[in-house]
Amino acid sequence: MISGLLTSEASRDKIASLAEAEADALAVASGVSVRTLHGPAEMELASALLATIWKAEGNEPHIDPGLLVALAHAHNYVAGAYRGADLVAVCVGFFHPPPDRALHSHIAGVVGGSDGAGVGKALKHHERAWCLRRGTNTMTWTFDPLIARNAYFNIHRLGTAAMEYLPNFYGEMTDSINRGQDSDRMLLVWDLLREPGARIAAGTSEPEACVLYNEDGVPRLSLDSLGSAQRVRVEIPSDIETMRIEHPDRAARWRPALRDALATLMNDGWQVTDFARRGHYSLERTPTRAHSQH
Repeated sequence: MISGLLTSEASRDKIASLAEAEADALAVASGVSVRTLHGPAEMELASALLATIWKAEGNEPHIDPGLLVALAHAHNYVAGAYRGADLVAVCVGFFHPPPDRALHSHIAGVVGGSDGAGVGKALKHHERAWCLRRGTNTMTWTFDPLIARNAYFNIHRLGTAAMEYLPNFYGEMTDSINRGQDSDRMLLVWDLLREPGARIAAGTSEPEACVLYNEDGVPRLSLDSLGSAQRVRVEIPSDIETMRIEHPDRAARWRPALRDALATLMNDGWQVTDFARRGHYSLERTPTRAHSQH
């Protein structure tokens, strides 16, 4: 028993060390340094940056600086990425049951101009390494399932598991990014002990049916066409954020359309297996569901 425990601890230490090395390499590659934040002055900067990223009205705090101080003091995760002396990204997470074994990553934001430079990836891997060093096995977070670049990063590049579709999860939100639309989110779980990366190779299993397709940017729903298909593709716009600015009426139709398709499938036991860069979710029937069709 003791030998097995030591082996387990040694294995975890090795995984944590590798994760730290990878996080450091990603930070260097993206030209930033990532570290945890402490004290009122740093939290004021972090709060202001998040308000800027989310375009909060009147630059009101998106997260109160005092709350960030309290979270960090209670040994939760509050970290930032610096390019030189400038704070360019912030990530905040807090522990949830089972105690100290799971962290919910509540918010992560990268200032415009740095989001395509790998800063977000460096920050996420720093968060993973920080968790592993503290014996934390899993990380959860939510994201807007209509934002294709985030879906690709979260599901394909990190290899997270999509667990639940959450309609209007936060209720009405007042920041400029989310104002005027339901705050639907997808709940993800990241197995931190697993090497990051897609759970299946993209394109190895061609979908047999397409639930949602894009015709001139307008969503169409076709759940009835599934039949006995075991794999399905659910398409979304490649850039819903630009569509929300240039074609707000068209963009607004995508929220209920995706909810009807993706939430219905996931509630019926379909599992999200991947997300393709070109803009679609891949899902497969679970064996129990597939068996029940015959």
